[in-house]
Amino acid sequence: MGLIQNNSHRFILPSIAIAILLLAALRLSAQTPTTIPVPSQFATAHTIFLASASAPGYSDEKATAAAIYTSVYQSLAVSGRYRLVTAPADADLSMVLTIRESVLSLEIYDVKTHTLLWVLDEPLRVATLEKTFVKNAQASALLFVDDLNTLASGKLPGDVPPPKP
Repeated sequence: MGLIQNNSHRFILPSIAIAILLLAALRLSAQTPTTIPVPSQFATAHTIFLASASAPGYSDEKATAAAIYTSVYQSLAVSGRYRLVTAPADADLSMVLTIRESVLSLEIYDVKTHTLLWVLDEPLRVATLEKTFVKNAQASALLFVDDLNTLASGKLPGDVPPPKP
């Protein structure tokens, strides 16, 4: 019996040391950079072009696409951050608006390089009445504007600040 007790003490100190090292490694691996860069074009752009792709799957596809496009266009115009232009060649950023399965997507491209910079997705609540649908489209459009303003400030949309140590 004394032999078993003596052997168990030999493993306690190494086990504690391993546990401490594992905890330290986990803490280090959980650390992330304080800021993750977003494309600088969001902060430097002054003009945008908005294109509407389509709204497949909706009974009145053209009217649905027009209502959504109007809501997003008006929200962008009122925000004042960017000036909307009528030709892609006159814009710093080009945006393509689509709707698929109750999700609005805004693809954002750099006009000079034709590079996709970002895709924003916002839910579009389904509605049976046209008035309610337009109201829901306006709410989603405002979320796009908030996300664009966040990107222009150099932050990620929906980014949660890291917990303080």
